[in-house]
Amino acid sequence: MPVATVLKNKLSQRKIMLIAASAGIPLLLAIIVATFFLIQGTATQASDEAPFSVNSSAVDPENAVITFQTGKETIAVVEYGTSPDALTEVSFGDLESTDHSIRIGGLQPNTTYYFRIQSGGTTYDNQGSPWSFTTPPSEGDSADPDEPLPSVAIGTDSASLSPTMVASASPTLVPTPQVTPEATPSAVVTPTGQPAPSSTPSASITINPTSSSGSSCSATTNCSSILSSLGTQCTTQDYVKCLLNMSTSQTPTPSPISADLKAQCKPGYFQTNSCTSWIWQDMASISQTCSTTFTKYFVQCKSTSWGSSDPATWFCNETKFSNQLNLPCASAPTPAPGQSVFCRVRAETPSGGDANATDWLYTSSSCPRITGDDPECNIDYVQGNSCTSWIWDFDYQKDPRCKDKFDHYFLQCTDDGLFNSNSFWYCNTTTENHYLDFPCYNAAMPGDGMPVTCRVRAEDGYGETNHVSSWATGSSVCPTSTPTPTFTPTPTYTPTPTPTP
Repeated sequence: MPVATVLKNKLSQRKIMLIAASAGIPLLLAIIVATFFLIQGTATQASDEAPFSVNSSAVDPENAVITFQTGKETIAVVEYGTSPDALTEVSFGDLESTDHSIRIGGLQPNTTYYFRIQSGGTTYDNQGSPWSFTTPPSEGDSADPDEPLPSVAIGTDSASLSPTMVASASPTLVPTPQVTPEATPSAVVTPTGQPAPSSTPSASITINPTSSSGSSCSATTNCSSILSSLGTQCTTQDYVKCLLNMSTSQTPTPSPISADLKAQCKPGYFQTNSCTSWIWQDMASISQTCSTTFTKYFVQCKSTSWGSSDPATWFCNETKFSNQLNLPCASAPTPAPGQSVFCRVRAETPSGGDANATDWLYTSSSCPRITGDDPECNIDYVQGNSCTSWIWDFDYQKDPRCKDKFDHYFLQCTDDGLFNSNSFWYCNTTTENHYLDFPCYNAAMPGDGMPVTCRVRAEDGYGETNHVSSWATGSSVCPTSTPTPTFTPTPTYTPTPTPTP
């Protein structure tokens, strides 16, 4: 019977290695390709979220704006502080966007701030160092008058009118024709009656680092827990999103301001130091309730009255956080010599607008007509017709321009011509005439034999340095009521000499 024989072929170790290699190489290639595309995709996503075109500008001593762009829409965050090693303050936009403009408020004047940007959970800086900007000095600080101020938009969320800036100041009292301004970032409020916001609405928070609470960002809606886990399980982006979700569902409607509180907190005065310098009552001087409720002022100044429909030159239309104003505001023109300026101011809550503001307080002023080509308007003489009646020359008889430059005279009379606190005063008044008779109001009349020295000058509406002519001075002595007889000596008898024979 034939016997079947089974041959057992044994694989050598070399053949086994060749078979393994032929099967493993395609698997290795697949892993390499997958890893490449994964890294490439991650790098592309990170690149899309990285900020570029980063710019910063200080709007005023207390506010700044950070602008930048990203390749994809994201909620970007700015971390900032006064030290590059302690960036503990955070501001962020409230919408996902590729064009970011984040406002930072509550800054200190004349201070350098450092910042970095967090986008998509990754923190970016300026090649290893934070970016920086410096706020300008406040109005009360000493600053270089030749240093240009930062450009700032005149528009504000409190505007109720739609003024249009003109190219130059009006040289006369005739209203300046309306000119359409260029579309620049410093433009005034838009024709709709509401100003264009200067930046994307933003919010600010302060990070107070604490120990990790072990909470998971994906499993909690407690923003405090997320805040305590920053740098571990959570990022600033998570915290921002949590705050935004809360604000959209839990933001309370502010209570309306009562009419009584508005009336109580309306500024009590609004006055001019000059046609370019203004001041009004501070909320803090009224009450703590007023200063807490109304945190800012909205002031407007233009060349025509508030009841006029004529085209106007606008000198200011902006929010102020102090109770002082110097014209012009931002890129507005400076009032010209002889220009009338009409201003109004009101106090506002942080929300602003008519419903959250006091009533307007109005005032006006006129700029002096004095220019570099002044006419000669000094008074040549002042003299007494008697010690109680004085006259001086008309200044505008010499030059008709003097009549437009000055509108009244200022006369002072004392017993010693020193015109100080030790003098006995007979007159200290203004008049539109070129003569004056004593008494001046309730002043005393000069007595018999008393000396009187008077001085007079021409003035405009301000009556101070650079708004007056030079003093002209004259003196007189009051006569006695009964003339004193003049003593005539009796002539001495002189004998006639006898001639010598």
